[in-house]
Amino acid sequence: MSQEQSQPVYNEQLVQQSSMQSQSSAVEVHKAAESGVQLGLYLTPNKVAHRVLELKRDYPDIMHGLDFRFKQRDQKGVTLYGLRAGPFANYTQATAFCKIVKKVGQTCVTAHFVGQML
Repeated sequence: MSQEQSQPVYNEQLVQQSSMQSQSSAVEVHKAAESGVQLGLYLTPNKVAHRVLELKRDYPDIMHGLDFRFKQRDQKGVTLYGLRAGPFANYTQATAFCKIVKKVGQTCVTAHFVGQML
């Protein structure tokens, strides 16, 4: 077997495809790990949606520009829906947001900004 046959064949198109796949994977990981906050747990998605409307109505300046999602989870045999808000640039900003909303009596903890869009 000659040395030429044992060498892998690379061309510019394969290198670009590999690079694009790596970038795509990195973007997906980044999106999955966006910073956010959880603003409470509710028994139904309808209660989550209702709470979002209340928050937007009562605190329009604080809630302006945020997206809202809900994340389903089971806790001791009960299905709960966590209200998530975000995304934030980082967890430092998410923590600062929590400090603000806690002053008006809202529950808030930092969390990944994941879940179904509202």
